Amino acid sequence: ELNFIEESLGVPGGGVVLDLGCGSGHHAVELARRGYGVDGYDLSLFQLALAAEVGQESGQKLNLLQGDMREMAFEEMFDGVFSWNTSFGYFEEEKNFAVAQRVFRALRPGGMFLLDVVNRDFAIQQSPSQTWFEGDACVCMDDMSVDFITSRLKVKRSLILDDGRTRESIYSIRLYSLHELGKLLHDVGFRVTEASGHPATPGVFFRAYSPRIIILAQRP
Repeated sequence: ELNFIEESLGVPGGGVVLDLGCGSGHHAVELARRGYGVDGYDLSLFQLALAAEVGQESGQKLNLLQGDMREMAFEEMFDGVFSWNTSFGYFEEEKNFAVAQRVFRALRPGGMFLLDVVNRDFAIQQSPSQTWFEGDACVCMDDMSVDFITSRLKVKRSLILDDGRTRESIYSIRLYSLHELGKLLHDVGFRVTEASGHPATPGVFFRAYSPRIIILAQRP
């Protein structure tokens, strides 16, 4: 994944990259190891604390910032921005658009934006679905379904803790088809240059058979 991200962004050595929705920071740390200046941006203080630990253990210096991507105020600060693992799309239509506008402003002219999200056309084929996975001292179950009218993936997450207690949370995310996401970025001002369905197949998109849309766009 890091090779794919690095080659897609094409940032010169020593350039500055923003990991938008950096989570626990593994991608950001590896990019820092490769000689880039890296800012990690996330809403979750818990995830940022994990990222700080990963950076410290790896001996890499990261600039970690806590904030809401709807309120980013960077102006031409970055040579490249990437958003990985479907960190984009949790808001209403106009606010998702506004996030893309803020990414555009955060990039220097010629800078690249790499956006990785779930492919709506793929998700529809899997809907409804149920997934189990193990968390930290808990087991999680996700019940997922796509609303075909709003194109939002609705998820009910149930947690069963080791001590027997249970928790539930519900969230939704806007899913995009490739043409919708391309139009959104074009309307913001980006020039879309490439679309992939998986890091293993750069520049190749298999329509509804691709689980992800990884779209590369440039600020002119």
